[in-house]
Order: sequence, then structure tokens, then C-alpha cells
Amino acid sequence: MTHRDPHDTIGAILRIHAMVNGFVVESVEDIPETRMAEQPGGIVNHPAWTLSHLGAYAGLLLSMLGDPSVPSADAEMERFGYGSRPVPDRAAYGAKRELIERLRGRNARLAEVVAERHAEYFPRPAPERFRPHAATIGDVAITLLVAHPPYHLGQLRQWRRAAGIATMP
Repeated sequence: MTHRDPHDTIGAILRIHAMVNGFVVESVEDIPETRMAEQPGGIVNHPAWTLSHLGAYAGLLLSMLGDPSVPSADAEMERFGYGSRPVPDRAAYGAKRELIERLRGRNARLAEVVAERHAEYFPRPAPERFRPHAATIGDVAITLLVAHPPYHLGQLRQWRRAAGIATMP
């Protein structure tokens, strides 16, 4: 049995992040590949874009934490970051399995990097573009780890209802 520090805030954050991202993946696994970019009922943020978006932000956070594993982070943010426009063209996104595996891999790497580097990186100033809302890298990290994925999980569940796909339990 492993002894856990009851004050292990970073561990709690990473467990919640893993749990919510597990729900994100679970919410798309039964969606047919051909429907991943549909925009039913005017819901613009479809599953292909959402997985790409969350993966891009995981890559961005890895980059902020000094991890070189996502050299394409800036390019991905241009395509899938804040202000990007989801398109109903399935060819504009990777295959569903690829998007899921990228998200899983980046989140696994993110958990390692955050656990190793939070004490060093979290107090540092946030990149300039985030400063109106987040003073430090820690502020950005906590937002992206705890608040951002559940927001998009809710959108995925709305998308499922609009698409006529049974909602998750």
C-alpha cells in the first residue's frame, strides 16, 4: 500500500485531470468516425475539433513547462486554439483513434512533467497572451488541468444529444 500525503494538491489535480479526460475519451469512443465533424443543431464544437483542441492545449502546457515533446504546439494552437473555427470537413482532422491516442499520450506526459516541474515552473509569470487572466504559469496550468476539460466534456455531451446519440450514464 502506498502512503499518500493528504496535502498532495498536485496529485489531486492530476487525478481529477485524468478522470475527466477519461470521461472525454469515453464520450467519443462510440461515435462513428464518419460523424466526428458533424455540427448538428448548430453545435459548432464537434468531437474531432474538441479532441484536437484539448490536445493542442495539452501540448501548449507541456511547452510552457519546458518539455520539448510537442514541437508543433504553436502551429496546433493556430489551428485548434482559442478563436479557431471548427469546420464540418472530416478531412481537416486526424482519424478518431489518432486524436484519442494523442490526447491520452499528451495527458500522460503532462502528468509526469507537472509532477516533476510544478515547484519550479508554476510561480513563473504566464506568457504575455495569458496575463490578462492568469498571472503565473501555475494559474494557466490549473485552468487547463481542472477547468478546461470539463467545459468541453459538457459540450461533447450536448453534441451527443443533438446528434441523436445516446447520452452517457
